[in-house]
Amino acid sequence: MRTKEYIRNIANTALGAVDADQTEVGIYSYEMGVTRFANSIIHQNIVKESDELWARVILGKKIGGISMGSLDEERVAKGMCAAYELAKHQKEDPDFKTLPETKSIEQIEEIHPVSPDERAQCVEKIVNIAKKHNLTAAGAIYTVHTMLEVANSLGMKSFGTMESSEVEVTLMSDDSSGFAAQYTKNFPAIDCGALAEIACEKAILSKNPVEVPPGKYTVLLEPYAVAEFLRFLSYLGFGARAYQEGRSFMSGKIGEKITGDNITIYDDACHPETIGFHFDYEGVPTKKLALIENGIAKNVVYDSYYANKEGKKSTGHAIPQPNPYGPYPRNIVLVPGNSTRDEMLQSIDKGILVTRFWYTRLIDPDKTLVTGMTRDGLFLVENGKITKGIKNMRYTANILETLKNVLMLSKECKLVGSVVPSLLIKDFNFSGKTEY
Repeated sequence: MRTKEYIRNIANTALGAVDADQTEVGIYSYEMGVTRFANSIIHQNIVKESDELWARVILGKKIGGISMGSLDEERVAKGMCAAYELAKHQKEDPDFKTLPETKSIEQIEEIHPVSPDERAQCVEKIVNIAKKHNLTAAGAIYTVHTMLEVANSLGMKSFGTMESSEVEVTLMSDDSSGFAAQYTKNFPAIDCGALAEIACEKAILSKNPVEVPPGKYTVLLEPYAVAEFLRFLSYLGFGARAYQEGRSFMSGKIGEKITGDNITIYDDACHPETIGFHFDYEGVPTKKLALIENGIAKNVVYDSYYANKEGKKSTGHAIPQPNPYGPYPRNIVLVPGNSTRDEMLQSIDKGILVTRFWYTRLIDPDKTLVTGMTRDGLFLVENGKITKGIKNMRYTANILETLKNVLMLSKECKLVGSVVPSLLIKDFNFSGKTEY
């Protein structure tokens, strides 16, 4: 793993390599341990180290950008010279004003190395539970240690270290499967056996699945499924570029109601359950920002470029430059409700519980219309109880309209990319069926 001193030295080398009006460099360095298993056997165990550098060179209003996968000093210097040459031959960007001038931030988190043996012990717990119930185990374990340095010629130098761990478990029989996952900062906080038990229960309950006809049902979406919808909302409309170009569902809607009153979504890098740096890829502090509040469209996120176009300040949501996307929210939180999972189930006369979605695809971005399929645990709920497994189904949903139909939100939340509760939703549209 790189050291702070090494990373900072490379950043200084990059900043000093060319004589430009402004320069910016970002370095993302990580070490990732991966253990994958299938058929209840570990089949891959690797440790990967990787470095990524991106930079911008500004000459007046001309911008040259590069990215590279090497931190060799000579190559970095040549890369900066290439960015300089690119800037010389670019057209001027009339909307560019300046790189951000901001206070430097340092976010140092203690790193706890995780050995291959520790990951293997986690797999062993999972496999033992699977074998006990005549199930087959598959999944993956990721342990990541990350360093991020962002610096520019205006004097800003932000640096951080971070660790994260994720365990994904799928347990399968001949005609059923169950899924569970946990994502957290510290690997020892993950109870691999408990995850396996959850996946095991789902796999057993969904054996001998029945077929139900497509149509509109009351559904209980567990956090994995809810997070899938928020991921698409983030991509489709929570960023300033799509908003300014009129492509966002937020365009022209700020101050208007776009979901149900019980939906509040914000971005918060400092939320106790999120994992991420408290500054963005321009080194700007990431601001907590309400995106939808009590159903009303409130804000979109900004980097320095798109903020300057509107005479605003960056909210600290830049991603590495150059990129075609613009600013992006990295720490979405859906505010929970006050119901327990049991209370939500008991309120259902006849409905469906969804563990998660997969193969979700966009149909119409303006309408936030998506389609996909269920996976790893779809259940019929009758008179407040799970009664049997259901064959997987295809759904087609307008995400914003779906969020107008939320009846209850759980008070328990889970970090699944976003921090989200379970949702009880009326009139959820299953548009087709499958054969498995």
